[in-house]
Amino acid sequence: MGGNLRLNRTLWILNGVLAFAAAAGGVIKRDIYTGLFPEDFLPGAFPQDILTMLMSVLLVLLALSTRAGDVRKQVVITGLIGSLFYLYGIFTIERVYNGLYLLYAAIFALSFWTLISTLAKVRSASFSKLRVPKAILKTTAVTSIIIAGVFTVLWTAALIPLMRDHHRIEFMYSIYILDLCFIMPAFVITAVMSLRGMPLGILMGPAIMILGFFVIFPLGLNELAKPSWGMPINVGPMVVSFAFAAAMLTIGGLQIGKMHVD
Repeated sequence: MGGNLRLNRTLWILNGVLAFAAAAGGVIKRDIYTGLFPEDFLPGAFPQDILTMLMSVLLVLLALSTRAGDVRKQVVITGLIGSLFYLYGIFTIERVYNGLYLLYAAIFALSFWTLISTLAKVRSASFSKLRVPKAILKTTAVTSIIIAGVFTVLWTAALIPLMRDHHRIEFMYSIYILDLCFIMPAFVITAVMSLRGMPLGILMGPAIMILGFFVIFPLGLNELAKPSWGMPINVGPMVVSFAFAAAMLTIGGLQIGKMHVD
């Protein structure tokens, strides 16, 4: 999905290797997050790290095997890099000051600039004949707008009492920053570009759905892991998380599968 594939491939692999190392650290030393996240989120740390390790392996394999014309693979790669940006953005902004903090910050920065490098190589003329069935394109775009609208309303409603009472929360404030400043605008912008038939929007629509999957799916895993920590499962949030994740993966996968060049 770009001109200098060698540079991008190097960046993709480096992201995967660093993320694998960071997640492996959490798997090896299980108490590395204790006191740095709310107790309700600690059960999901181990499955999140396992998922990140698997995702990192997939990222490296895709990076090694992709070629300049492998648009589908590069769309998936972009989604995976975006997922690392979100995950390690949380770790960095939340001040997870354990022995791996500088590694978290490095992945957060590297993933951001990797996305910039990858998207900077997209040339609309090169993909001017890229097509996706209109029904799938509209489904992805409308779903993106709905997701952005729902979470913008939810997070704004959560922030208003904090603003009114001048109250600064200790944990998970990074979600508001990342979602309202980066992810939700990206959903809307990508959707608008898709509806206008712009190649970048067509490419980024499924990528951002992949990002959404890797953000939402671990929330369900966190609920599943709670009994091992002596905590009850919240069935409602777990079902909603898995349903959202499945919908995003399905929509993104359909659009990737139906991409073709006239």
